[in-house]
Amino acid sequence: MMRISRYSVRLLGLLFGLICAFQSHAITLNGTTDIHDPSTIVKDGDTYWTFGTGAGASNFPINALYSTDLVNWSRGPSPVPRNTYPSWINNKVPGFDGNFWAPDIIKMNGRYYLYYSAFSNATGMKSAIGVMVTDSLNNPNWQDLGMVVSTVDEPYSGGQPVNAIDAGLFRDANNNVWMVYGSHYAGIYMRQINPATGHLMNGNRYPVVGNNGGWHEFEAAQVQYLNGYYYMFVNLGECCAGNASDYYIVVGRSRNPTGPYLDKSGADMWHYGGSTVLTTQGNYIGPGHFGYLNNYGQNLATIHYYDGNTFNGWPARLDILELTFSNGWPVFNRNFTLADEPAGPLANGRVTFTSVHSGKLLEVISGSHDDGANIVQWESNGSANQQWDIVNLNNGYYSIRAAHSGKSLDVYEWSTEDGGEIRQWEYFGGENQQWKIVNEGDGTYGIISRHSGKAVDVFEFSTENGGDIRQWEYWGGEPQRWIVNYQ
Repeated sequence: MMRISRYSVRLLGLLFGLICAFQSHAITLNGTTDIHDPSTIVKDGDTYWTFGTGAGASNFPINALYSTDLVNWSRGPSPVPRNTYPSWINNKVPGFDGNFWAPDIIKMNGRYYLYYSAFSNATGMKSAIGVMVTDSLNNPNWQDLGMVVSTVDEPYSGGQPVNAIDAGLFRDANNNVWMVYGSHYAGIYMRQINPATGHLMNGNRYPVVGNNGGWHEFEAAQVQYLNGYYYMFVNLGECCAGNASDYYIVVGRSRNPTGPYLDKSGADMWHYGGSTVLTTQGNYIGPGHFGYLNNYGQNLATIHYYDGNTFNGWPARLDILELTFSNGWPVFNRNFTLADEPAGPLANGRVTFTSVHSGKLLEVISGSHDDGANIVQWESNGSANQQWDIVNLNNGYYSIRAAHSGKSLDVYEWSTEDGGEIRQWEYFGGENQQWKIVNEGDGTYGIISRHSGKAVDVFEFSTENGGDIRQWEYWGGEPQRWIVNYQ
């Protein structure tokens, strides 16, 4: 029987993908979608939440929207009661009017931390970022934790104040939490956050995106780690002007969370670099304030825009786009279909992984306990080095650790290349040790690296004992499908 090559299978997959692309369509959001500066979308149970700039202290000081399907949206209760705000703001932001700006949210240690901005020009430029926490978004019990940073306490840079607004929270590849913030004046900076408190980890501050008066006024920064790079998304142009807004998004990338962030030409964003990736398109005017959502392995981006079909474009509305990559740089796409939820997560427990292709089991070679020991396939022999403990990390990914050694399935040396080695290494929770287990719908599963987006693969279609296990672009063929059996 003629064997189809890996290249041929992938070519067929690409052709199928092109056919599907022609059948895709723009996602039309329904219900209450008016929001400015939408936060990262987070999920509590079956409900998605995003938070945005408020609409006045007497209305809703912080805007909140929720959805169960990412399409139909409703307004939820403001995390801040009407006509009130935390008392600490009076000292740090005199003249504050009770209207909070540009919140962002992140889940840490099972709780939801909402970072918000307070701003006033009444007595000279004063601003601050505070944080509040709740155990649930669906049944909130918000507690304010006080100030994180403020212009009163931040050292000036280049004679200018650091504008303490527009917090953007993200995790690095080692699960550390960072906050990027800033706007006009001194530029945009980064600080590490202590997940146990929600406050600053230390006094270190890193400059990442520069500002230069009226020439370069970057704001609304957000960072996301994807495919081995940290991508810095940030806005330029004039916001908040309805259909007259010329807001647009630029990007740079770095191998390190604290930069330097370089654009496509190699220009440093601290020195006003930045490659344009999203501008006004038709009736989607002034796109801004990037947020990220991993939707069952599908990269989604959220923004606000002004609707050219309405009078003056007001109010700003929520939009969801698909985020893909071309030559390592992000591309925004409105013609896509939302990925479906898999049939259900696997339960935590001890399992074996049997290759659909070869019938052999995933194992640590020779029962090694060493860091860097190779992962191979071998016929079933009941040994502990063929058994794996899987744990749902409650972020869409699993840890997978060898039963005999306690060490983790690991993308060796942080490779993002096809053919990158899969080995075992002491568990530390980095993204190269986090795995999406994808239900193929036929009783088999794909194992996808969070770090590289590539699949655990029986290399070169081997059927032999000792056949190498590596990572490869995910195409869903038998060498990338595994039967999971609980022990």
